[in-house]
Amino acid sequence: MINRRIEVYYPEDTVVNVYPKPAKYLKNAYARYFLDEVLALAVDKDFSGNDLRVLLAIIGNVGYDNILNISQQELGKQLNIDRAAVTRAIRKLISKGYLQIVDTIGRQNIYQFNPTVVFRSRAKNYKDLCRAWERETFPNTQKSPVDLDSDLDLDLGDKLDDKVAQLSQQFGVPQSKVRQIILSLVDQALENGEQEESELPY
Repeated sequence: MINRRIEVYYPEDTVVNVYPKPAKYLKNAYARYFLDEVLALAVDKDFSGNDLRVLLAIIGNVGYDNILNISQQELGKQLNIDRAAVTRAIRKLISKGYLQIVDTIGRQNIYQFNPTVVFRSRAKNYKDLCRAWERETFPNTQKSPVDLDSDLDLDLGDKLDDKVAQLSQQFGVPQSKVRQIILSLVDQALENGEQEESELPY
């Protein structure tokens, strides 16, 4: 690297202010956001306090190209709120078009945050990021409520365990027996539902 020396001559009565050259890159991770879109979020009455907290946590955890790879349970731990509240907030963000599912790993959804609001990528990649978002948006609207959040299975499993433990203690029956009875009743209800559906006129 060649070091160049520059000499500047100025009159003795001239005041010279010298400012350090700004760093080329920021050391800490950051994202860019659009003022109008963020303000629209702030004034949206459909979002409660917990919804906004989850939103901020999502933005704080968003990775490169706006990819969010974090479980709802982990978000709940970060915010010290119930996972059900995280689930409700994520569902609301999806329905409002701020978040969408782009992949699933095991039982965990991989999300992407809307780049027209906040984006974490190189500026030259922004248009490609928006086009990718638009391509994914339509298929996501076709998913059922259960498909929108595979973590719902975990919530239902937790509730079932709690109910089994409660009934087992209440009636003095082993938990395995209580679970077997509940699952049997669920199967029976599903079979009855299928029969009723088959009897509907076309």
